[in-house]
Amino acid sequence: MTRFVGRRLLQALVTIFAVVLIAFVFGRLAGSPAAQLLPENATQEQRDALNAELGFDRPVIVQFGDYLGGLLRGDFQNSYRETGTSSMALVAERLPVSLHLGLVGLAFALVLAFGAVLIVQYTGSRILRSTVLSVGSVRASIPDFFFGLLLVLTLSVHLGWLPSLGNSAPLSVLMPALTIGTGQFVVYTRLLDNSMSLEGASDYVRTARARGEGRAFIVFREVLPNAILPVLTLAGINLGAFLGGLVLIENVFAWPGLGQLIVGSVYARDFPVVQSGMIVVAALFVAANLLVDLVQGVLDPRVRLA
Repeated sequence: MTRFVGRRLLQALVTIFAVVLIAFVFGRLAGSPAAQLLPENATQEQRDALNAELGFDRPVIVQFGDYLGGLLRGDFQNSYRETGTSSMALVAERLPVSLHLGLVGLAFALVLAFGAVLIVQYTGSRILRSTVLSVGSVRASIPDFFFGLLLVLTLSVHLGWLPSLGNSAPLSVLMPALTIGTGQFVVYTRLLDNSMSLEGASDYVRTARARGEGRAFIVFREVLPNAILPVLTLAGINLGAFLGGLVLIENVFAWPGLGQLIVGSVYARDFPVVQSGMIVVAALFVAANLLVDLVQGVLDPRVRLA
């Protein structure tokens, strides 16, 4: 188990380093931030002076070495737009808002999928299975931004049930979370339904039927615990992916999260904030996958040997 954990930690460090390198290189390819930070009538001398102050007059490899050294010391550089404010402080301020939305959206997806699949498995109805999967497929075919706009028009503009934009009230999270959850619903539903159907044909299920166990006992106590591992793996991956993919949802619903911060920083060429945001997203993605690997290693010893 120690070697298994060690391999996963090494992979996590390599992944985060790759993200840091990619964010840094692509940021520098976009050009210096002087054009965004200075007024249009700024002279070339003023732009050169700002570039020198920010270190953009040095070779890229030197800039990257200085940046890595700063990261090792816990220095993520200050924001270019908000002078004197650490870029990581800005990211940390927005992160809980994005985590809140991502976790609620993931919870919606899992609750809807587990509820639908357990009912289908308990009843054994093929018509119900086809209906659930068809509805989920139709929803998955609608882009999230368009579905979100439909929810705003219906639930907010026409019916007035929910706040339309921002994070001004506890119910503000419902529409963006529903957009996320229903978009992922069919993925979890298909995966869990297939996994439970395969487990349902196993020898231990036939043995349980031979013992006279009821259908509810077999579905909930025998099949579900063994069929949940693939869903757990996908949920762990999606938890990190949600944070990276919330940019569209946050902009549709004006949700003041990490996605909006990163997009605004990209337009302003505020590279320290972009880099810190990507590091945090990568770290959360890696941590979620590492946690899933550890849980799988505990539940299934074969994973530790892979």
